Amino acid sequence: MRKRVIASVTQEGWKKIPHVSYVYEADVTKVYEEFKKLKASGRYRGNITFNTLLLRVIVEGIKSAMQLNAEVRYSSFLISGQMTVKDKININMPVLLPDGGMVTVNLRDMGNKSLGDMAEQIESIKEKVGSCDMEASLLKVGLKDTLRNLQRGKLGKVIGRGLGIVTGHRRSAAGTPKKKQGIILSREVLDQGTITVSNLGAAVKGTRGRVALLDIIPPQVCAIGIGVLQEEPGVYLTEDKMTRIGIRKVIPFTIAFDHRALDFGEVAPFINRLEEVFNNTEIIRTW
Repeated sequence: MRKRVIASVTQEGWKKIPHVSYVYEADVTKVYEEFKKLKASGRYRGNITFNTLLLRVIVEGIKSAMQLNAEVRYSSFLISGQMTVKDKININMPVLLPDGGMVTVNLRDMGNKSLGDMAEQIESIKEKVGSCDMEASLLKVGLKDTLRNLQRGKLGKVIGRGLGIVTGHRRSAAGTPKKKQGIILSREVLDQGTITVSNLGAAVKGTRGRVALLDIIPPQVCAIGIGVLQEEPGVYLTEDKMTRIGIRKVIPFTIAFDHRALDFGEVAPFINRLEEVFNNTEIIRTW
């Protein structure tokens, strides 16, 4: 069931969306040092990880470029469409399952949460995912999506998806040994968000490389990938504005966007805000 869902949404995205991708290489040396201080301070109740801090930085960037947090409905037949910017930042984030697979969860209203609140929500969802019955959860959400499409009059899509859900569930049930049933995740956890952020570095720690392109899941217009933290030689400015060469901590951020809805002019404020935060770490002390 999980693979069928992924295949469906990614195929739709690549058929309809003209993807553009940009890799922004961020010097996160200062932020990493600030993170260690925050971690040692005992200020937060939950487990504050560097990945959670990076997600909070990305949210700050999205606030400066809210057109990335939008959905687009476009008709190639009519050569027209509509783009709707969303007020709340609901982040779709892939999470590792106990069996090594991945599922995308919805981190809701991240734009109005503190760093500590974000960490608690992420930990809570990871605990739920770790003890859930994923096949049953996806089946439940799929059936609700089918009913929603029926209400919108999309009969062809309803028939095709309905048949796929039923036959796919029977095949997976027939070929999988019975196991103790876990909790059923709510639609709120698995529903479509407003933008996707993938922490690719967490899945391939200790490697080198950059992600060239990401899937954009319609009707979203943007997907962001956090790469692997790396140490590289680089030029930087000291506190007294002197130029130095040294070992820096660098993370590549991949930004893929729908060229029907966005161009680089809308993406630039996002990158500029990230650059500002990474170079002025006192900002994160207010989170």
